[in-house]
Amino acid sequence: MSDFRGITSESLFLLAENRFHDSKAFYEEHKPIIKRDVLQPLSHLIEELTPFMLTVDPHIAGHVSRIRRDNRFTHDKSMYRENIWITFMRDKRAWDWCVPAFYLDASLRGAEWGVGFYSATPTIMKVLRRRTQEQPKQMLQALRKAKRAGFVLSGQPYARPRSTPDTPAALRPIYDCRTIRLSRYDAASLLAEPELPQRLKKAFAALAPFYSLVMQAVEESARAGCGKAEKE
Repeated sequence: MSDFRGITSESLFLLAENRFHDSKAFYEEHKPIIKRDVLQPLSHLIEELTPFMLTVDPHIAGHVSRIRRDNRFTHDKSMYRENIWITFMRDKRAWDWCVPAFYLDASLRGAEWGVGFYSATPTIMKVLRRRTQEQPKQMLQALRKAKRAGFVLSGQPYARPRSTPDTPAALRPIYDCRTIRLSRYDAASLLAEPELPQRLKKAFAALAPFYSLVMQAVEESARAGCGKAEKE
């Protein structure tokens, strides 16, 4: 039986209120409630999903977001965030911070979940495009499975599209975007569902073929040399 009992809209409202006050005193006063009603359920969600996620990728690990922001390198110096997330991904440090992740990101405004890159290097995308061009059937099958589960392929587009008139429409984001993800959006009430772990397992299973193809491109690009300083 799962220990996950859901995260209520009241708990998400508290996060938004904490972000609004942006006060250490306010946070410390409400920290026990945030820990009990937000962070602990997220930890239970990770625990529930981990055995299944290891069947998708034995090198993957789950992570829970922090409430306190790391704002050392941003213009926004606010201390706290109103959104929370979990991710399942390989160790970023071992892969030059360039690996896809399964994720669930939520706030009072709604939930986004799926699989994709926070940032992909040009080499990774170049390898992925070449591998897709060589074996389009595998990628199309993976995308069809994800689409049936409600996920849409998108990403940060280049200024000039790189696809051609012959490129299947379903594959064009892979050619036309700097980085890609398969995602869907739902109401924040998604997090309140006790059945959320099972729902995520089913959805992530549908995304696993796409993840596998992308991870193969990451592994190939790593062998060729991939780094964050890479330029197009």
